[in-house]
Amino acid sequence: MKFPFDIRKPSFPFAAEIMLALCCVLPAHAAVHPIQHSAREQINARVITAAGHEIDALAKKQQWQDYRYTFNVYIPSTVSTSALCATAPQITSSTSPGMALTRMNFVVSCPGSAGWQFNVAVRPDVSVPVVMPKSLIARDTVITVNDLQLKKFNISNQREGLMTNMDEAIGLTSKRALQPGKPITRSELVQPVLVKRDQPVMIVSHMAGITASMPGVALKNGRKGDVIKIRNSSSQRIISGMVDDIGVVTTLTAEQ
Repeated sequence: MKFPFDIRKPSFPFAAEIMLALCCVLPAHAAVHPIQHSAREQINARVITAAGHEIDALAKKQQWQDYRYTFNVYIPSTVSTSALCATAPQITSSTSPGMALTRMNFVVSCPGSAGWQFNVAVRPDVSVPVVMPKSLIARDTVITVNDLQLKKFNISNQREGLMTNMDEAIGLTSKRALQPGKPITRSELVQPVLVKRDQPVMIVSHMAGITASMPGVALKNGRKGDVIKIRNSSSQRIISGMVDDIGVVTTLTAEQ
């Protein structure tokens, strides 16, 4: 099955020596390899294939589902004076780690005495279903499945922390109001408060294979994994404990 290439010539400021930009629409699971009649077409074809491999590898690593991408390929204008390469041009990637969604860089060369070499930049637009609110989610709200939806979003040049699986967000608490139509990031969510200050808790102690429990009072709020101070209601001792569940704290140390 063949897919057409959408070619345009946008303007771009980042490199004055580059005069031509080819935007090639490439579905995630298909590549088009027409006969190349010029060095420019050879370079374009090689770069599109290489860039597609980098995005596909990233998609596999991140476990993206149903992703799509397009590429803006920036080829130096001086390629117009270069002859068609007699063999398939060689290509190497010089993309910085973690920069594939921002800008990919390739070196494309034709071997031989009459050969050539060009640096080519690629700026991708990658759309992936990400987790978004269905409607406004207020601050300090525990997220449920009914609050969320998956919607396609261009993740290129986006900060890290976007979620592609709703299970990552369910059960967490919003640190601020979350707007519909905007992706939810991990930094905007925290574990819910499981223990509240001055409220009764169950203190659980494990020692020598024996588990004991006793009533206590939390001296501060705590989320799962937080270490807080609690007061043993029987002995009135102050104990350090780790929040384990709603109203449950596991002891760590004791203070007289």
